[in-house]
Amino acid sequence: MRIDTHHHHKKAGENLAFVFFMNLAFNIIVIAGALATNSVAILADFLHDAADTISIAIAWILEKVSQKDSSDDYSYGYQRFSILGAVIISVFVIFMAFVILSEAIPRLFAPEGVDAEGMLVVAIIGILFKSVSVYRLHKGETFNEKAIFFHQLGDVFEWVAILILSIVLIVWQNIPHLDALVSIAIAFWLIFNLGRNLIKSIQVLLQKTPNNFDVNEFKTAIMDIDGVNAIEDFHIWSLDGIDSVMTLKVDVDFGRNVEGIKNEIYNISNRYHVVDITVEFD
Repeated sequence: MRIDTHHHHKKAGENLAFVFFMNLAFNIIVIAGALATNSVAILADFLHDAADTISIAIAWILEKVSQKDSSDDYSYGYQRFSILGAVIISVFVIFMAFVILSEAIPRLFAPEGVDAEGMLVVAIIGILFKSVSVYRLHKGETFNEKAIFFHQLGDVFEWVAILILSIVLIVWQNIPHLDALVSIAIAFWLIFNLGRNLIKSIQVLLQKTPNNFDVNEFKTAIMDIDGVNAIEDFHIWSLDGIDSVMTLKVDVDFGRNVEGIKNEIYNISNRYHVVDITVEFD
Protein backbone atom coordinates (compact mmCIF):
# COMPACT_ATOMS: atom_id res chain seq x y z
CA MET A 1 0.00 0.00 0.00
CA ARG A 2 1.36 3.41 -1.00
CA ILE A 3 0.35 6.61 0.76
CA ASP A 4 1.05 9.62 -1.45
CA THR A 5 2.44 12.43 0.69
CA HIS A 6 4.57 15.38 -0.32
CA HIS A 7 3.34 17.90 2.24
CA HIS A 8 6.63 17.84 4.20
CA HIS A 9 8.63 18.72 1.10
CA LYS A 10 6.12 21.23 -0.25
CA LYS A 11 6.31 23.15 3.03
CA ALA A 12 10.09 22.79 3.05
CA GLY A 13 10.28 24.17 -0.49
CA GLU A 14 8.21 27.21 0.52
CA ASN A 15 10.43 27.80 3.57
CA LEU A 16 13.66 27.52 1.59
CA ALA A 17 12.32 29.85 -1.12
CA PHE A 18 11.52 32.46 1.54
CA VAL A 19 14.96 32.10 3.14
CA PHE A 20 16.67 32.28 -0.28
CA PHE A 21 15.08 35.64 -1.13
CA MET A 22 15.77 36.97 2.37
CA ASN A 23 19.44 36.09 1.96
CA LEU A 24 19.56 37.52 -1.54
CA ALA A 25 18.20 40.84 -0.28
CA PHE A 26 20.69 40.78 2.60
CA ASN A 27 23.56 40.18 0.15
CA ILE A 28 22.66 43.44 -1.62
CA ILE A 29 22.64 45.30 1.70
CA VAL A 30 26.00 43.82 2.77
CA ILE A 31 27.79 44.66 -0.48
CA ALA A 32 26.38 48.20 -0.29
CA GLY A 33 27.63 48.43 3.30
CA ALA A 34 31.06 47.17 2.30
CA LEU A 35 31.38 49.79 -0.44
CA ALA A 36 30.05 52.57 1.78
CA THR A 37 32.39 51.81 4.70
CA ASN A 38 35.36 50.58 2.64
CA SER A 39 35.49 47.63 5.04
CA VAL A 40 37.35 44.53 3.91
CA ALA A 41 35.86 42.60 6.84
CA ILE A 42 32.32 43.31 5.66
CA LEU A 43 33.31 42.52 2.08
CA ALA A 44 34.65 39.16 3.26
CA ASP A 45 31.33 38.51 5.00
CA PHE A 46 29.54 39.36 1.75
CA LEU A 47 31.49 36.58 0.01
CA HIS A 48 30.50 34.21 2.83
CA ASP A 49 26.82 35.20 2.62
CA ALA A 50 26.83 35.00 -1.18
CA ALA A 51 28.09 31.42 -0.88
CA ASP A 52 25.29 30.81 1.66
CA THR A 53 22.71 32.08 -0.81
CA ILE A 54 24.01 29.76 -3.52
CA SER A 55 23.83 26.79 -1.13
CA ILE A 56 20.25 27.68 -0.17
CA ALA A 57 19.34 27.87 -3.85
CA ILE A 58 20.71 24.35 -4.35
CA ALA A 59 18.72 23.11 -1.34
CA TRP A 60 15.56 24.78 -2.66
CA ILE A 61 15.96 23.24 -6.13
CA LEU A 62 16.54 19.73 -4.76
CA GLU A 63 13.60 20.15 -2.36
CA LYS A 64 11.39 21.03 -5.35
CA VAL A 65 12.64 17.95 -7.21
CA SER A 66 11.80 15.78 -4.18
CA GLN A 67 8.09 16.65 -4.61
CA LYS A 68 7.82 14.94 -7.99
CA ASP A 69 5.72 11.79 -8.25
CA SER A 70 7.29 8.38 -8.80
CA SER A 71 8.35 7.35 -12.29
CA ASP A 72 9.71 4.25 -14.02
CA ASP A 73 13.25 5.46 -13.31
CA TYR A 74 12.51 6.43 -9.68
CA SER A 75 9.82 4.01 -8.58
CA TYR A 76 9.87 5.25 -4.97
CA GLY A 77 9.65 8.87 -6.08
CA TYR A 78 12.18 11.67 -5.70
CA GLN A 79 12.08 12.27 -1.95
CA ARG A 80 15.71 11.28 -1.52
CA PHE A 81 16.78 14.35 -3.48
CA SER A 82 15.95 16.23 -0.27
CA ILE A 83 18.53 14.13 1.59
CA LEU A 84 21.02 14.68 -1.25
CA GLY A 85 20.51 18.41 -0.75
CA ALA A 86 21.14 18.06 2.99
CA VAL A 87 24.40 16.18 2.34
CA ILE A 88 25.61 18.77 -0.19
CA ILE A 89 24.75 21.72 2.06
CA SER A 90 26.24 20.13 5.18
CA VAL A 91 29.51 19.36 3.40
CA PHE A 92 29.59 22.84 1.87
CA VAL A 93 29.00 24.64 5.18
CA ILE A 94 31.55 22.46 7.01
CA PHE A 95 34.07 23.30 4.28
CA MET A 96 33.28 27.02 4.67
CA ALA A 97 33.74 26.69 8.45
CA PHE A 98 37.24 25.31 7.90
CA VAL A 99 37.93 28.19 5.49
CA ILE A 100 36.89 30.59 8.27
CA LEU A 101 39.25 28.80 10.67
CA SER A 102 42.11 29.04 8.17
CA GLU A 103 41.58 32.80 8.02
CA ALA A 104 40.82 33.40 11.70
CA ILE A 105 43.58 31.39 13.40
CA PRO A 106 46.47 33.33 11.77
CA ARG A 107 44.76 36.59 12.79
CA LEU A 108 45.11 35.60 16.45
CA PHE A 109 48.84 36.15 16.03
CA ALA A 110 48.61 39.04 13.54
CA PRO A 111 45.35 40.90 14.27
CA GLU A 112 44.10 43.39 11.68
CA GLY A 113 42.14 46.58 12.20
CA VAL A 114 38.40 46.57 11.49
CA ASP A 115 35.76 49.24 10.82
CA ALA A 116 33.87 48.89 14.10
CA GLU A 117 31.18 51.47 13.29
CA GLY A 118 30.42 49.82 9.95
CA MET A 119 30.33 46.42 11.65
CA LEU A 120 27.77 47.73 14.15
CA VAL A 121 25.30 48.92 11.49
CA VAL A 122 25.58 45.82 9.32
CA ALA A 123 25.38 43.56 12.41
CA ILE A 124 22.01 45.04 13.41
CA ILE A 125 20.64 44.50 9.91
CA GLY A 126 22.13 40.99 9.83
CA ILE A 127 20.46 40.01 13.11
CA LEU A 128 17.07 41.14 11.79
CA PHE A 129 17.33 39.34 8.45
CA LYS A 130 18.84 36.12 9.79
CA SER A 131 16.42 35.93 12.74
CA VAL A 132 13.45 36.03 10.35
CA SER A 133 14.98 33.15 8.35
CA VAL A 134 15.63 31.12 11.51
CA TYR A 135 12.05 31.63 12.69
CA ARG A 136 10.72 30.46 9.32
CA LEU A 137 12.83 27.27 9.47
CA HIS A 138 12.67 26.40 13.17
CA LYS A 139 9.81 23.90 12.76
CA GLY A 140 11.20 22.35 9.58
CA GLU A 141 11.11 18.54 9.48
CA THR A 142 13.33 17.70 6.52
CA PHE A 143 17.10 17.29 6.85
CA ASN A 144 17.45 19.90 4.13
CA GLU A 145 15.65 22.49 6.27
CA LYS A 146 17.64 21.48 9.34
CA ALA A 147 20.94 21.94 7.51
CA ILE A 148 19.98 25.46 6.43
CA PHE A 149 18.43 26.18 9.85
CA PHE A 150 21.68 25.44 11.69
CA HIS A 151 23.59 27.54 9.18
CA GLN A 152 21.23 30.50 9.56
CA LEU A 153 21.24 30.10 13.36
CA GLY A 154 25.02 30.15 13.22
CA ASP A 155 24.78 33.39 11.25
CA VAL A 156 22.51 34.89 13.94
CA PHE A 157 25.09 34.00 16.60
CA GLU A 158 27.77 35.44 14.35
CA TRP A 159 25.99 38.76 13.90
CA VAL A 160 25.14 39.00 17.63
CA ALA A 161 28.80 38.35 18.39
CA ILE A 162 29.85 40.93 15.78
CA LEU A 163 27.39 43.42 17.30
CA ILE A 164 28.91 42.97 20.74
CA LEU A 165 32.39 42.90 19.26
CA SER A 166 31.85 46.13 17.33
CA ILE A 167 30.69 47.93 20.49
CA VAL A 168 33.72 46.63 22.38
CA LEU A 169 36.06 47.71 19.57
CA ILE A 170 34.47 51.16 19.42
CA VAL A 171 35.22 51.61 23.15
CA TRP A 172 38.53 49.72 23.28
CA GLN A 173 40.35 49.76 19.95
CA ASN A 174 43.46 47.88 21.13
CA ILE A 175 41.97 44.33 21.19
CA PRO A 176 41.32 43.46 17.49
CA HIS A 177 42.17 39.77 18.08
CA LEU A 178 38.66 39.35 19.55
CA ASP A 179 37.34 39.34 15.97
CA ALA A 180 39.33 36.18 15.25
CA LEU A 181 38.24 34.49 18.51
CA VAL A 182 34.56 35.04 17.72
CA SER A 183 35.00 33.65 14.19
CA ILE A 184 36.75 30.53 15.52
CA ALA A 185 33.98 29.85 18.06
CA ILE A 186 31.27 30.15 15.40
CA ALA A 187 33.21 27.93 12.98
CA PHE A 188 33.47 25.13 15.56
CA TRP A 189 29.74 25.49 16.35
CA LEU A 190 28.91 25.04 12.66
CA ILE A 191 31.23 22.05 12.26
CA PHE A 192 29.67 20.31 15.27
CA ASN A 193 26.01 20.82 14.33
CA LEU A 194 26.32 20.37 10.57
CA GLY A 195 28.55 17.35 11.18
CA ARG A 196 25.74 15.71 13.14
CA ASN A 197 23.25 16.56 10.41
CA LEU A 198 25.61 15.11 7.78
CA ILE A 199 25.99 11.83 9.70
CA LYS A 200 22.21 11.46 10.05
CA SER A 201 21.71 12.23 6.34
CA ILE A 202 24.27 9.62 5.32
CA GLN A 203 22.60 7.08 7.60
CA VAL A 204 19.34 7.65 5.71
CA LEU A 205 21.11 7.14 2.38
CA LEU A 206 22.60 3.90 3.75
CA GLN A 207 19.06 2.74 4.65
CA LYS A 208 19.58 2.67 8.40
CA THR A 209 16.46 1.87 10.42
CA PRO A 210 14.73 5.23 11.07
CA ASN A 211 15.52 6.79 14.45
CA ASN A 212 11.82 7.21 15.27
CA PHE A 213 11.12 3.51 14.66
CA ASP A 214 11.25 1.13 17.64
CA VAL A 215 11.73 -2.28 16.01
CA ASN A 216 11.01 -4.31 19.14
CA GLU A 217 7.87 -2.32 19.92
CA PHE A 218 6.65 -2.69 16.33
CA LYS A 219 7.26 -6.44 16.19
CA THR A 220 5.54 -6.92 19.56
CA ALA A 221 2.49 -4.99 18.29
CA ILE A 222 2.35 -7.17 15.16
CA MET A 223 2.71 -10.40 17.14
CA ASP A 224 -0.15 -9.29 19.41
CA ILE A 225 -2.54 -9.31 16.43
CA ASP A 226 -4.90 -12.26 16.65
CA GLY A 227 -3.95 -14.77 13.95
CA VAL A 228 -0.28 -13.78 13.53
CA ASN A 229 2.08 -16.69 14.26
CA ALA A 230 5.50 -15.25 13.39
CA ILE A 231 7.34 -12.47 11.54
CA GLU A 232 9.51 -14.23 8.97
CA ASP A 233 11.05 -11.26 7.14
CA PHE A 234 11.14 -7.55 7.97
CA HIS A 235 12.82 -4.52 6.38
CA ILE A 236 12.32 -0.81 6.92
CA TRP A 237 14.23 2.19 5.62
CA SER A 238 13.60 5.91 5.36
CA LEU A 239 13.15 7.79 2.09
CA ASP A 240 14.03 11.22 3.44
CA GLY A 241 14.43 11.05 7.22
CA ILE A 242 10.65 11.45 7.71
CA ASP A 243 8.65 9.04 5.55
CA SER A 244 9.61 5.37 5.49
CA VAL A 245 9.17 2.24 3.36
CA MET A 246 8.55 -1.21 4.83
CA THR A 247 8.35 -4.79 3.58
CA LEU A 248 7.00 -7.48 5.86
CA LYS A 249 6.48 -11.22 5.55
CA VAL A 250 4.17 -12.69 8.19
CA ASP A 251 3.17 -16.26 9.04
CA VAL A 252 -0.58 -16.13 9.71
CA ASP A 253 -3.40 -18.49 10.51
CA PHE A 254 -5.42 -18.46 7.28
CA GLY A 255 -8.46 -19.51 9.24
CA ARG A 256 -8.59 -15.98 10.59
CA ASN A 257 -9.69 -12.76 8.89
CA VAL A 258 -6.59 -12.16 6.76
CA GLU A 259 -7.85 -8.83 5.43
CA GLY A 260 -8.46 -7.66 8.98
CA ILE A 261 -4.90 -8.66 9.95
CA LYS A 262 -3.52 -6.68 7.00
CA ASN A 263 -5.52 -3.58 8.00
CA GLU A 264 -4.23 -3.81 11.57
CA ILE A 265 -0.65 -4.01 10.27
CA TYR A 266 -1.30 -0.91 8.13
CA ASN A 267 -2.72 0.98 11.11
CA ILE A 268 0.27 0.12 13.30
CA SER A 269 2.72 1.06 10.53
CA ASN A 270 1.10 4.44 9.92
CA ARG A 271 2.09 5.54 13.41
CA TYR A 272 5.71 5.53 12.25
CA HIS A 273 5.34 7.62 9.04
CA VAL A 274 5.48 4.44 6.93
CA VAL A 275 4.07 5.57 3.57
CA ASP A 276 4.80 2.49 1.45
CA ILE A 277 3.97 -0.92 2.93
CA THR A 278 4.31 -4.32 1.27
CA VAL A 279 2.86 -7.19 3.32
CA GLU A 280 3.20 -10.82 2.31
CA PHE A 281 1.41 -13.64 4.13
CA ASP A 282 2.75 -17.15 4.44
